[in-house]
Amino acid sequence: MSKTIKWIIAIVVIILIIGGVWYYQGHKLVNSPAAETGPIKIGSILILTGEGSSWGQASRNGIDMAIEKINAEGGVNGQKLEAVHQDDQGDSKTAVSDLTNLADAQGVKFIIGTNWSVTGLPLVDLANQKKVIIISPSLGSQKFNEGSKYLFNTWPHDYILSANLADYVYKKGHTKVALISAKDPWVLDQTKAFKDRFEKLGGTVEVLVEPLPGTTEVSSDATKIKATKGITAIVSTTDGVQVGSLIAKRLRELDVKLPIFSITVDQSAIDATHGAFEGMEFLTFLTPTPEFKSAYESRVGSPIDIGADTAYDAVMMLAQAMKETKSIDPTVVAQALAEIKEYNGASGHLVSDGKRAFTKDYATKKVVDGKPTGI
Repeated sequence: MSKTIKWIIAIVVIILIIGGVWYYQGHKLVNSPAAETGPIKIGSILILTGEGSSWGQASRNGIDMAIEKINAEGGVNGQKLEAVHQDDQGDSKTAVSDLTNLADAQGVKFIIGTNWSVTGLPLVDLANQKKVIIISPSLGSQKFNEGSKYLFNTWPHDYILSANLADYVYKKGHTKVALISAKDPWVLDQTKAFKDRFEKLGGTVEVLVEPLPGTTEVSSDATKIKATKGITAIVSTTDGVQVGSLIAKRLRELDVKLPIFSITVDQSAIDATHGAFEGMEFLTFLTPTPEFKSAYESRVGSPIDIGADTAYDAVMMLAQAMKETKSIDPTVVAQALAEIKEYNGASGHLVSDGKRAFTKDYATKKVVDGKPTGI
């Protein structure tokens, strides 16, 4: 073989190698999540209609505010964000359908939601399977964020609040109480947390009522509480479940005037009692900064509600993680989110629990003239 032919073969081989490297790098770049063009979709699965819709609407407003701010500042790594909202109506099957639609049909990799445990917990395995990041602004269950490396909570675990409520009630001098619960998984968790802590302190739950969620006939439960001797206070752990409001209203009709204590209560629940929650004291993780509260209420035209500040922070954390990693690969972003130790956001100073959830200080409020007021 002549030297000329050898040189020609060598040159061809070199060209093929260089061409292959260019093709591989180009193909890799085009298919890399960081190289995708167009807006980055931020999905949401929230309660936008029906019971609990005030939480979902507040969360949606918080998401929109965060996206507007981020886009006004140039977006994330040169890409704008785009909201894709879904209404789960507080129904678990609808939530599953919404996640499938967002992930499969619309290619959404980042989701804010859901508002309640009943809709969030059924998504744990599916989110892990599809490698979709979901950050809940309000469900507050450790079973959610600890179920997958793709799941996070910006609202602290509610059992912490329920245990602190036991301390609060006991220190008020109430050692014998009536407890209003409900046969809902999330509520039962709160009831257990309160009861365990209260009894450890030396208190006694003299009567416990646990209607089914959706129950509208609660006269027998209210009558049972009225007939119980020795109780000096009523505690409700039902939160977003309407039975707490219904029983409080019925107790007022029965002329029961004992003080009521609870955890996070929204305005719609207060309104539903038609004054029966007046004077009620409760603990809540709704702790927006004054600046965010003012901006939110100016924009929306109504008082801030549960989910607004924590949903805002969820989007901001996502954007921060994407910028730091220069990636929109859910696995990469999820790792960056998991590494956040502390975060100063619209909802206050958040501290990671090391398991993809955050804790923070709670606020103590009292219903005065039908409105929650800080104590």
